[in-house]
Amino acid sequence: MTMARRATFALALAALATCAHAEEGLVGYWRFDSEGGTVADLSGSGHAATLTGGAVVTEEGKTALRMDGETQIEVPSAADLNLKRGFSIEARVKLTDLADGRTIVFKDKEYMLRLDWPVETSRLSFFVYSDNQWEPRVSAFKPVAGSWYHLVAVWSGSQSFLWVNGQPFEVTRHGELPPATDNPVQIGSPLGYGAGFVGSVEYVKLYARALTSAEIMRKAYDIPEGTPAAGSASTVFEFGKGPQGWQAKEGASVAADKGGLTVRSAFPRSLIMNTNLAANVDKRDYLSLRMSVDKGSRAYAVFATTWGAGRIPFQTFADGRKHTYVLEPWQWVGWGGNLIALGLVPADAEGATAHVEYVRVTPQVQAEPEACLVGLWTESTLPRAKRAETIIAKIRNDGGPAAKLTVTLTPPEGVALKGAASQKIARLGYQEAKELSWRVVATGPLTGEFRVQVGGAQVATIARTQRLTFSPPLQLPKADYVPEPVPAKTGKYTVWTHYCPLWKQGTHTGWKAIEPWPERKPVLGWYNEGTPAVADWHIKYWLEHGISAAVYCWYRSNLDGPVKQSLGHAIHDGLLKARYLPKIKFGIMWENGCGKGVGSKQDLMDNVLPFWIDNYFGNPSYLKVDGKPVLYVWVPPNVTRDLGGSENVRQTFDEMRATCKARGLGGLYLVGCVGTANKEILGTMAKEGWDASSAYGSGWTPPQEVKTVGSFVCAPYEGFVDQQEKIWKAKNELNLLPDLTAAMMGWDSRPWNETSFFWSDNTPEKFRDLCLRAKAVMDAKPTTGPDKRTAILCCWNEFGEGHYIEPTRGSGFSYLDAIRDVFTDAPKQHTDLAPGDVGLGPYDSWYREARKLAPLAETTSDTLWTGPKLAAWTGAMGLEKVETRGGVLHAVSSTSDPAFGSPALKVRANRFTKVVVEMRVSQSGGAQLFWCTSSTGTSEASSARVTTVADGQFHRYTFAVGENEYWGGCVTSLRLDPTALEGVTVEIRSIGLE
Repeated sequence: MTMARRATFALALAALATCAHAEEGLVGYWRFDSEGGTVADLSGSGHAATLTGGAVVTEEGKTALRMDGETQIEVPSAADLNLKRGFSIEARVKLTDLADGRTIVFKDKEYMLRLDWPVETSRLSFFVYSDNQWEPRVSAFKPVAGSWYHLVAVWSGSQSFLWVNGQPFEVTRHGELPPATDNPVQIGSPLGYGAGFVGSVEYVKLYARALTSAEIMRKAYDIPEGTPAAGSASTVFEFGKGPQGWQAKEGASVAADKGGLTVRSAFPRSLIMNTNLAANVDKRDYLSLRMSVDKGSRAYAVFATTWGAGRIPFQTFADGRKHTYVLEPWQWVGWGGNLIALGLVPADAEGATAHVEYVRVTPQVQAEPEACLVGLWTESTLPRAKRAETIIAKIRNDGGPAAKLTVTLTPPEGVALKGAASQKIARLGYQEAKELSWRVVATGPLTGEFRVQVGGAQVATIARTQRLTFSPPLQLPKADYVPEPVPAKTGKYTVWTHYCPLWKQGTHTGWKAIEPWPERKPVLGWYNEGTPAVADWHIKYWLEHGISAAVYCWYRSNLDGPVKQSLGHAIHDGLLKARYLPKIKFGIMWENGCGKGVGSKQDLMDNVLPFWIDNYFGNPSYLKVDGKPVLYVWVPPNVTRDLGGSENVRQTFDEMRATCKARGLGGLYLVGCVGTANKEILGTMAKEGWDASSAYGSGWTPPQEVKTVGSFVCAPYEGFVDQQEKIWKAKNELNLLPDLTAAMMGWDSRPWNETSFFWSDNTPEKFRDLCLRAKAVMDAKPTTGPDKRTAILCCWNEFGEGHYIEPTRGSGFSYLDAIRDVFTDAPKQHTDLAPGDVGLGPYDSWYREARKLAPLAETTSDTLWTGPKLAAWTGAMGLEKVETRGGVLHAVSSTSDPAFGSPALKVRANRFTKVVVEMRVSQSGGAQLFWCTSSTGTSEASSARVTTVADGQFHRYTFAVGENEYWGGCVTSLRLDPTALEGVTVEIRSIGLE
């Protein structure tokens, strides 16, 4: 934050402290603390509300209006209450009945804040009406009945935000402003797209501007505006000496003893807070606390400073034992200047009891050590018995400095240690990690529990067990090439798999993002995707486990011209040149969501379809159903959009089939991906003439009950299996189209950080249950068509999203063996080979060369990249020919949305106000820089733009990031979109923060 912005923020705080009607941009304010037919508008704008029904009550110290579902509150329309770019809704509510969708604030054809209907999982959602539609909405989570929630909904004009108790959710929401309406503002009324509100409403506010994140945080936690006149300069609180100004809020109770504070939480947002502080924290980077807690999985530190405000989530361990938690608040936007308030929400669960020993905000970590066992794995991706293997354990210290640690490995019976069981770590600093290794030999094939224990004088003893499998020993001669597949006897079922071609070095984020997750390393290693040998290993693994076809994601990168494609290496350079291609079938899925669709029917018929026929459909190994080539399409509604309506789609499909027949291909079998039982989409597809539905993945939703793991939340895999089964059955009950059953192996996108939620405890045994349920659903179908016997698995190799059946270090061939066991008639006993078993491989030369140029590091504090260091920036998407040559980073855009990605960063944003890129482009246009911080993800809101010039010269382009309110805290990554055009040559000489 610049000095000017800090001064502006301080003045804003002072202004906000005067009175309610002086709040900047406040155009409507209704507080429901008295009965009667009229509710005054406290904003001073004169928008009185009419109230019918309801009763004023006092609940937990709040005076509010209790509404019974029939209560109506209506505010007449006015120009300043209409939707605009930069608009906010604030409310404090408590829902007591979640049986239906519930209106909270609604102005028809403009905006809506509501509780979604149960069929939509009863989440709190905010909608903006734009471009004649309400979607996309931004959704939070299903609230807990009987709990109070502070809600703030914001539309910036390009982004929708919904803040719930200080937690932000967002979605990109572009669009034109709708025409102004005369529709009234409804508050809790049984009108519109929700039933009447049942519960209590304390107040509602409307603003003709976008509230800032700092303002929202202060409002959420009732942090007073301004700096206390006689605030404390201390930031070290030893609670054995008493509360020291900390008070209970939001239903918490607090009691002091010699050991600290005992905090009992009535609600998930109950907290203790000190609001009488005036301590400079510019050099106090660490917040350390020590506590025990008996419930929940996540806690929050809440702060307000003269720079802003924020909330820091962190994982807790609800085992009743004391743990050290160290946070780095400087990484959050708003930390700096003078600390005004500091709070702690000790648990995200009702009825939790926590005992807090201390809270310390200091320049260096001042806390006890907190040892953590990060992982335990084998160096080999397919360990075997009767040969020496290496076991690796990773230990990290999440607390203050540790010394003289002892780490002991205990192998299971049947595994001999080749050396000492215990090893010493002399010192381990804060956030420092070490890998220790042991050599072992298994006397025979087995799956057993390996146990690692860490202890020392300063730390509580911790232990972790890991099941590891040692396959039978093999004594095979060296092979000249990939051994020929021995196909499994498949029986009556046909099994296909989706294939995700993102693993060629330089075409996407690649293996770099996966390497920190050692259990995901493929048995083939970090392979060179797009080589015949790798394709032949894949073919071998497919056929030997009952998979008869692979459907490759196919990306087009242009419109209205001869086809240009991206990420085609896996098919064109690998599969189509593979020795064993004649033994397998392959298909394509038109990825018309992330990739391009078509510009018109003519574009499809003149450019795209001939390309498919010439390159794929005519291949003897192409996948066919009833003699017709199979074409999967990822987003069917985009076909409707591109072709101008459903009737045009039907006519075009007929012409496509006729063209294929004329080329001797028997027609065309069109399969649209629909991840849910969406009656509207499936009905439209049936009218348009699709042959079948299927899916890439599944339309699962996060459940209400989740557990915190680090900065993510999760729920058990069993719920994922149940949801998929319900979707399959629902699609079949609709019976609008035959459905080719799509079974998704999992979802855990933590390497890519795509979602904050993942399905946990995924095992091959649970996946086998998923396969059994899929088979049962197929068997129950009354049809006799392809959908009766065909399943497609998702996915072969989505390592970033966490759904992969390809053999890996973590699970070996277990997922493939489950498929073989459930869907084939082949015997259970068989031999699976890794390349090393026959003296082949490794196949990772491209990756190894790239790592030499840019060694893998979890994080870097670099802020300037020139010369060879530019190799640390990779082609994230839409770029070809990415290489660093002669001190310049070169690439060519293959789509209209290309991007370079930085290495993982840990950079203080407040030390920099601009990012400067020295670059030359072959076509003029615009470039955009995105950034992620510890508290914000990639979004239009967190970006800056420049105009580029193509004159043959290098230019310094300055992205004024310091002018953006979301530039702050810790920058964790940068993304540079050098152009919005395809076919642009990009040369970068330097990237630097200044």
